[in-house]
Amino acid sequence: MSAKKLFFFLLLLFFFNACQPANKKEEVVVRAVADPETLNPIGFSSANAVQIIALLYQSLLTIDLQDQQLKPLLVEKLPAVRQEKGKSYFTYQLRKEAVWDDQNPITGRDVAFTLKVIKAPLVKNNKLRIALDYVQDIKLDPRDPRKFTIECEGYVPEMGWETGDFAILPVHLVDPQHLLDEFSVPDLINQYDSLSNHPKIKTFADWFNSARFTRDKQFLKGSGGYELVDWKTGQYVRLKQKENWWATRLKPQLSYITAQPANINFQIIPENYSALVALNNGQLDVFSGIPPTNFVKLKRDKSFLERYALFTPATYDFTYIGINGRNKKFADKRTRQALAHLLDIPKIITITQHNFAKPTVGIVNPIDKQFYNDSIQPYSLNLQEAEHLLRLAGWQQKNNGWQKQINGQVIPLAIKFNYRAGNNEFENIAVIFQEAAAKIHIPVTIEPLESVLLSNKLRAQDFEVTIRYSMGNPGAFNYKPILHSESAVPGGLNFTGFGTTQSDKLIEAISQTKDNTQRAKLLRKFQEVMHEESNLIFLYFNIDRLAIHKHFTNLKVSAVKPGYDISAFTLKSN
Repeated sequence: MSAKKLFFFLLLLFFFNACQPANKKEEVVVRAVADPETLNPIGFSSANAVQIIALLYQSLLTIDLQDQQLKPLLVEKLPAVRQEKGKSYFTYQLRKEAVWDDQNPITGRDVAFTLKVIKAPLVKNNKLRIALDYVQDIKLDPRDPRKFTIECEGYVPEMGWETGDFAILPVHLVDPQHLLDEFSVPDLINQYDSLSNHPKIKTFADWFNSARFTRDKQFLKGSGGYELVDWKTGQYVRLKQKENWWATRLKPQLSYITAQPANINFQIIPENYSALVALNNGQLDVFSGIPPTNFVKLKRDKSFLERYALFTPATYDFTYIGINGRNKKFADKRTRQALAHLLDIPKIITITQHNFAKPTVGIVNPIDKQFYNDSIQPYSLNLQEAEHLLRLAGWQQKNNGWQKQINGQVIPLAIKFNYRAGNNEFENIAVIFQEAAAKIHIPVTIEPLESVLLSNKLRAQDFEVTIRYSMGNPGAFNYKPILHSESAVPGGLNFTGFGTTQSDKLIEAISQTKDNTQRAKLLRKFQEVMHEESNLIFLYFNIDRLAIHKHFTNLKVSAVKPGYDISAFTLKSN
């Protein structure tokens, strides 16, 4: 090759490389729909935080998205299980390679400490405390610091993964003053109320609930393959691959324990329009939950399809209307049932989802045919039935509207409908509901709210009607944290106030039964009760609309959230 040709070849190569987006070789850019609010792995309450926390911290077990099978993560193998006298015991062995960033080994003390934090009074943590209420104790092996046994009340198969499905904390970093050392897990359970006044418990709770463990990168240090670099509220959360991460020393390397991308950048873009502009401009690598109308257009866009791959995985995420049963206007279930008859669900699915959804009568996915109650008659748009139910609930038509005397006060039936600002699908559903309500003279005020404000109002039970979606997983039937009446308190996750004596008993029985035939019977009855109470009006299970840039491979697209394994993304050589 002549010197002249070589010069032009090198010039062309330089120009080509210079024109490539600089971040593509170094980071994956993901659209996040809202700010995570907190990255505390125990105290988080937002679904937007889950994916990020899972990159910073690790649990004992994990789901391999490649085959959706449960596999050991921090431990060497799945737990050995022993049942005895109404209790069950799950024995784990931590991997010898597993260490914290400072090379301190991960031991049973870290696991025991994490359970103490979950059980401790005053620690902001309603979800995990309730979800793991059956965990009674943990015993460390005196001869092996990496071996321990978790003791549980009763037994159900789900305990085999739930006892390994919480992020493990480094005790030496989180409790440097040894404030929880003197308390055992049984102490924290049995003396929960009295220990709320213990000075060491108070000091620890103040320390752990503080901003340090909410967003400070010096304290948010887990055993995951990534560390927090920067977080600007409402704009982005940036992570970088760790150097000398413990899992790189595993032999052989395991395909489901990965940290391939050097950097991961979660760009917080609440408005779908802005996110779509960024996607079309090549500023995003991953966009989950593309609005259906836009997804259909993208499927026909040849230029876009040259750069991005599109996927439509089924999900266990459902969309529902939530009605505040603690609000005096909606305390009567017949009022809530009347509102259910103002929803034209087939129309909603067609208009807002372009049929990328599956209608449902309840919280169980229709694809789980053994557990789904297909005998329930779905609520349908029926204005006459809605008016009939309102009258049965004591409402009267007066002055071109509805009113009811409650506790000696005349209350008009007007509805404030909140949803997360920037979500066009929710906006369209709210408008469809508003139009139907207007036909029977119920005024509906639609009020979109920013994500953090909406979350705060829901947790405070300061709302009337909202629309939400919730994430689920196959085989997850522990509804106690979100639907038991114990959680229907300000700050709890059961923000609609759903709960009866019957539903509480069903929730407890569902989580405790070992027999799938009996569980199916209980789940079908539970769906009937929820349908009757109508604090939650279930619309559909979502089918995701996902775009991922074609310069990545090893995506592991899955029905299990978040729907792909970003830690495994590998840049294509070409």
